Amino acid sequence: MLQYLVAGGLKINNYMNNQIIKISEIANLLDINYYGIDSDIDGLNLCNREIISNSVVSYISSEKFISNGISNTKIRGLFVTKEVYEVILKKEGFKRDIAFFIVDYPEVEFYKLHEILYSRTSFYKKFNFESVLGQNCIIHPTSVIEDGVIIGNNVRIGANSVIKKGTVINDNTVVGSCTVIGAEGFQLIYDEFNVPFTVTHVGGTYIGKNVLINDNCTISNALFEGNVIIDDNCKIDSQVHIGHNCKIGKNSVITGNSLLMGTVELKENVWIAPSATVSNKCVVHNNSFVGSMSLVANNISENSRVCGIPAIPVDEYIKIIVQQKKIIKNGRENSKNNK
Repeated sequence: MLQYLVAGGLKINNYMNNQIIKISEIANLLDINYYGIDSDIDGLNLCNREIISNSVVSYISSEKFISNGISNTKIRGLFVTKEVYEVILKKEGFKRDIAFFIVDYPEVEFYKLHEILYSRTSFYKKFNFESVLGQNCIIHPTSVIEDGVIIGNNVRIGANSVIKKGTVINDNTVVGSCTVIGAEGFQLIYDEFNVPFTVTHVGGTYIGKNVLINDNCTISNALFEGNVIIDDNCKIDSQVHIGHNCKIGKNSVITGNSLLMGTVELKENVWIAPSATVSNKCVVHNNSFVGSMSLVANNISENSRVCGIPAIPVDEYIKIIVQQKKIIKNGRENSKNNK
């Protein structure tokens, strides 16, 4: 079976787990040496992100990320510079069974490995199965449902929309016209010659029950493991972009022209007003409201109402506006008196 029920939601079974590769095989693929334990690896991820796999390879680009890399027991291989490697060895009590690849450009070599694993090996699961369609669905004839998609019951998909492989859409969800779900996320890296290249995304996209995704929206997929998640009962207005690795909690509303950058998390019952932007890795907690045309640059606490650029509590914003009006008024009066 390609689908089964867990906590009332469709899941992809056996198609989300990567195959195993050994540290020594990675070294052979890249034609480099390694130092340490020849562990089994079942994933790649960044050292400062949530890791789902049991044993992953990551990288450390500078000393400030050393604690992230060596404290996470799921990280079993690290790309590091010689300088960072020497700092790690000097750390008191360091006895982790990590393998190290010592290279000049850890980030570049890490992403090169990722691309090689995707293009030349069967390490990553690529959702290569015939799509599953539930009962009573209405799919517009101009829409595209790629292979590797699971769609529940009573789902509606509008004209010219594209549902890309690795996507799960649960019961009673509505997708408007000209929307793309599971779109390739945008991760850009500069190589050792300072030339930019984009990174292939291999994760999925999960849409819960009773979700509305209106017209001209783009919902990205996850970069490495897991899914971009839009949970049950969320409502997303037209022309919304949701970047890679985002998580949208139950009953949340995102209104028109809003932008969620990568790895944003909205908890439950969040409201994003029109044309707002939430910056990378920000968390907006339960029952919070973000005003129109705001820029969220920091985490927003529970039950908050914020607005502005950058977004601050509404009460503070109003005080600033009142003060600015007073300054302008006083300036005009002083100008008149000086004439």
